Amino acid sequence: MAQNYKTNLKQNIRIIWSGISLMADYLAVLLAELIAIYFSEENLRHIDLFIVIPFIYIAFIAATRTYRRIIPFWQRVESLFYSSIYSIIAVLLFFVRANATEHSIAFLALLWLASFICLVIMRYLLKRILDERKIFLIPLLIIGAKEEALAFVKAINSDIGMSSYKIIGLISDKNPIKGLENYPLLGDFKDIEKTIKTTGVNNVLIAIPYLGQAKMQNIIHRVQPLVKNICIIPNLQAIPMGGADLETFFDEKFMLIKIRNNLARNINKFIKLIFDIVVGVLICIPVIPIIIACAIWVKLDSKGPIFYNAKRIGKNGKEFTCYKFRSMYVNSDELLTLYLAENPVAKKEWDEFQKLHDFDPRVTKAGKIMRKMSLDELPQIFNVLKGEMSLVGPRPYLPREKEMMGHFYNVIISTVPGITGYWQVNGRSDVTFEGRLRMDDWYIRNWSVWMDIVLLIKTIKVVFSSKGAV
Repeated sequence: MAQNYKTNLKQNIRIIWSGISLMADYLAVLLAELIAIYFSEENLRHIDLFIVIPFIYIAFIAATRTYRRIIPFWQRVESLFYSSIYSIIAVLLFFVRANATEHSIAFLALLWLASFICLVIMRYLLKRILDERKIFLIPLLIIGAKEEALAFVKAINSDIGMSSYKIIGLISDKNPIKGLENYPLLGDFKDIEKTIKTTGVNNVLIAIPYLGQAKMQNIIHRVQPLVKNICIIPNLQAIPMGGADLETFFDEKFMLIKIRNNLARNINKFIKLIFDIVVGVLICIPVIPIIIACAIWVKLDSKGPIFYNAKRIGKNGKEFTCYKFRSMYVNSDELLTLYLAENPVAKKEWDEFQKLHDFDPRVTKAGKIMRKMSLDELPQIFNVLKGEMSLVGPRPYLPREKEMMGHFYNVIISTVPGITGYWQVNGRSDVTFEGRLRMDDWYIRNWSVWMDIVLLIKTIKVVFSSKGAV
């Protein structure tokens, strides 16, 4: 028997959550103001401290609809990032308008940085506390039990931003695939109305893109009058999602999806270049002592040069010299050929991944440790400063891999390769060669500055966990 979720509290969870989030944001902005005041030694009028500045922040945060939307964590952080930028500009204009010229740029910079950090931390802690106590969970019914439904369930279970949903069950015309078998199957498509009325659920996810348009439309029309919110996973996996906008044509009864090619725009190319140079210089300062230490280590560990300067495919197919610490013996090709000839299992693995996971006879003792921590790639920071590489981008492919890249080649060479990328934070060496190509293709088609920032942060976590490194 399906549980009934139709209570006043559960019907108004989104409203309650909005109120709690608003109060948390108010406290976060107030804390940020106190931090900025303390370090800048400036003062604020009480009305500005307790009312004006917090109101400006909350207004811009509310404008992004972040109080009512359930979105992935990093998407929420992005929303708070831009909201804090717009807010500090508005605060500056307010001070100018009010002739409050005693406030310095240092104070405003501190306020922006502190507010962004405090907002993110406050939202994260609030969400973590509520999740641990299983408070304010939103009942969700999923129509569908195939790969798309499983992907959404994984997002709920792995992303703190999506964990507000509590899946009450599935409705499907097919048996649930592996990974969904623990959720109750409440019926098939003919039971949709009955199940929604019985459970009182107000949020439904329709994850059946394999259905034809007429059948999908029929299910949507049956569900919409019975609930408050519907989420739909359409059959648009091959379409770039980054920067997509929806336009509705009411008279013609259709929607238009506008897709921007972000990396084809000169302004975005310039922003990415400036981002690489500024962040690259900042990274270079603490990294140089590590580079010197690694250079000495490589020299003492085995015979051969310190650097392995190999050719890689760069932007527009132009080859460039990619700097890396030598992590292999000088006769590595001979060692690999001999090893693959004697080990058919390793030969099969090499053909699929173009890498060896458990044991690679070419790698030195120092090289094994450096690869695990990605220290062998540190000299590539100089490729970034030369403009040959980016901090984030597609994998730098070998010239001999050109034919294997197939139709992905033209997309991948449209930008410079990166030290890290989407492929590195989603499996690294655990991903097949074709899988890496698909990830690089997806990254380029969906690029944004914020994606680069997130991938850099995630790379730090991956490197220290040594996940997928060889």
